Amino acid sequence: MVEYAWPELLRPSRLVFYLQHNTLRFVSPVTRATQVMRREGARWVAEASFEPLNPAKAGLLEGLLAALAGSVNTVRVWDWRREFPTGDPRSQGDVPSGPYSFSDATIFTDGTGLVVGSGNPALAAGAPRGALSITTAGWWPGTVAVGAGDHIGLGGRLYMATETVVASGAGTATIPIAPPLREAMLVSTPLVLTKPSVPMRLISDDEAANPTRSGRFTAITVRMEEAL
Repeated sequence: MVEYAWPELLRPSRLVFYLQHNTLRFVSPVTRATQVMRREGARWVAEASFEPLNPAKAGLLEGLLAALAGSVNTVRVWDWRREFPTGDPRSQGDVPSGPYSFSDATIFTDGTGLVVGSGNPALAAGAPRGALSITTAGWWPGTVAVGAGDHIGLGGRLYMATETVVASGAGTATIPIAPPLREAMLVSTPLVLTKPSVPMRLISDDEAANPTRSGRFTAITVRMEEAL
């Protein structure tokens, strides 16, 4: 299996991108009481439409689809609606290292000082497989770390922050996520916040169907699902 990168020149004109859960639902035929169980296998699903495509961009997309060989190979895709986080773009790593003093050479006398960063946001503690939240550090203190719906890349997989989270005064933040963590993660694993992507494969062998308008403009709709 080969994993391809998505061409930056190709952006969809219409997009469906969502997390498809995997639940088991039982309704009592007598009382209609409902029991629901969460199962493993929640996955990201996308349907991206590209219209109109000129011959050059149509060829670029058709070449990628041919290389994917139906569902054999994968391509890394991100949600074009969620390319960047909505939280504070600064991290603790933006603060230069000390020591600090004022222009008159005086220094802090009450035991306080400026926050000295530890780098870009990363896991502050290890997280087990199946975790529904992650403990992170490296955020700008006291500001919104992530907004509800922000996407986070972790260990090559894609997660969504399900709530808006404000970083503590020390720059830490516990973020609830979906889907549950795919695999155990080690402390200091970095978070990908810009264009976090997920490996996807084509749903069928017919995704390269390409109706062409007069004037040689092509329309292609691609359906994909996360490769688990």
